[in-house]
Amino acid sequence: MRKTDASRIAELLRPASRILITAHRDPDGDSLGCQLAFHEYWTSQKKRTADIVNHGSLPRKYRFLDPKGLVRTRGQIKRRKHWDAVVVFECSSLDRIGSVQSLVPDAIPVVNIDHHPQNSMFGTVNVLDSTAAACGEMVYDLLNLWKARITPAIAQQLAVAIVTDTGRFHYHSTSPRTLELTAELMRQGADLTALTDQIYYSYTVNHFRLLQHVLGHAQISAGGTVCLLTLSAADRRQFGVPMRELEGLVDYTLSVRGVKVGALLKELGPHKTKVSLRSSDSFNVSEIAGLFGGGGHVNASGCTIDLPMEESVAALKKAIAQVRRASRVRHAR
Repeated sequence: MRKTDASRIAELLRPASRILITAHRDPDGDSLGCQLAFHEYWTSQKKRTADIVNHGSLPRKYRFLDPKGLVRTRGQIKRRKHWDAVVVFECSSLDRIGSVQSLVPDAIPVVNIDHHPQNSMFGTVNVLDSTAAACGEMVYDLLNLWKARITPAIAQQLAVAIVTDTGRFHYHSTSPRTLELTAELMRQGADLTALTDQIYYSYTVNHFRLLQHVLGHAQISAGGTVCLLTLSAADRRQFGVPMRELEGLVDYTLSVRGVKVGALLKELGPHKTKVSLRSSDSFNVSEIAGLFGGGGHVNASGCTIDLPMEESVAALKKAIAQVRRASRVRHAR
């Protein structure tokens, strides 16, 4: 993040005493880490007030980050508070904050901090860095430019943001600076062993059984280069695992040798399927997501297909083949 960007954010927030902090619906490790780190700085070091409100509950595996229960859902906010500004993390458009948007007055100043290349620049101040491996990198830069104290709690929160949004440093977005920054966070108190245990090695028995079921029905096609996982509403009911706990399930698709494109399709309703996409190497799955009105990053994207599960699988396979053909043509030129 540039010094001028940090100055613009500081200037917008200077008169604010109470702010709303939010991020995309169904918050993940990056968005939660950024929100909690910014909240700690704003309340503990600036001595001001902030509320974190999201569309979607805090996943169980991230609860260790929020022992005070600071992260709340829209349903827990019975009436709109008086906020002087809104800080939005990791949202390509304002409607991505879901039901929280109903709390945002039309004229309120909005700080938009994001690393998605398709950002619609909806804020009063917009800071976009598509080269950042995680929004957590941008928040780290911002706090350093403000000469904030990186406490062990902030270091842990931002480490979670970076570790999760890089796929444990697997995605191509991971740069030497990402690793240098993570090392600095470790020196400032981040415990990578503890956070890895909490996030990746703490499945409940039911969650583990669900994983076994889903992987047992994996569809591997296109000569072993595409792996699709499907999860019906009936499966979720059978194993009792809520949707918010399913982040990371799609990553198993890339654990099969030779697979270049993976996806998890989750049934949201009779005619609605949510798709999470992953890829290895430089294959750009955001192009696939874009065909269905979604988006994201080169190696991690998502979209929603307004079709039943079986038809969504067929439509997704067709889209993957279409994007792969177009990619081969581009590289042949």
